[in-house]
Amino acid sequence: MKWAGVAAGAVLALAAIGALWATALVDPPESVSRALAIFSAVYPAPIRGAEAERIPCPPLRHLRLYVVCTDGCEETWVIAGVRGLWPENLANLGRIPPQPVEESRTRISRAVARDGLTLDREAAREMMACYLRIEGRLPGLILTPIDLVALEQARDSDEKMRSLAERLDTEDGVSRIDPEEGADGYRARLLYWDTSLAGRPVIEIDLELQRNGVLRSIDVRESLRGGSAPGSTSGSPPS
Repeated sequence: MKWAGVAAGAVLALAAIGALWATALVDPPESVSRALAIFSAVYPAPIRGAEAERIPCPPLRHLRLYVVCTDGCEETWVIAGVRGLWPENLANLGRIPPQPVEESRTRISRAVARDGLTLDREAAREMMACYLRIEGRLPGLILTPIDLVALEQARDSDEKMRSLAERLDTEDGVSRIDPEEGADGYRARLLYWDTSLAGRPVIEIDLELQRNGVLRSIDVRESLRGGSAPGSTSGSPPS
């Protein structure tokens, strides 16, 4: 009887913990969230070999975002969100035909809105960096005016550009985002060195967030500043 009582108590404790996780009153361990993200993104295909990388987004209270891939993102390439014990596929980047951008952004916006954020300026900076990461861009490649001059001077040498990219790609890249507060949220204009495009051009990114962290708009266009790598033709920036 004694052991039965202990077992019953353990079961009740586990049930209570599960209930707290399920309602997101208490966040589950990272390993649990990661496993849920992988299962959601890959099922019904085998999950063996799948990898999930957390997208840093400090302002979010309970929503955890992951990029889930199989076979180097050649088969599965999904952004999944996990809140408590409930995973959701937010963007299928590897879908054929491609998932409409508006659809994925709507899913992400709804997931973020459920966190009930009220951003201050520092949290807005971090949230903008989060959206850049979701879009596949590195905050470390955001340029200040001084960095832009350095890039212009480095265009004549791949080695100089490689050295500049290594110097820029640090954790303080987020600090180069300078949000302006408005009546209904925050906005920022960024100069970004897109090394993934032909010619490695500088692009301009306008970001607008609602005060609850939801992305209102993101506008991307190639900048006339910063030039492009010699002997190459710049590609069109992503929409």
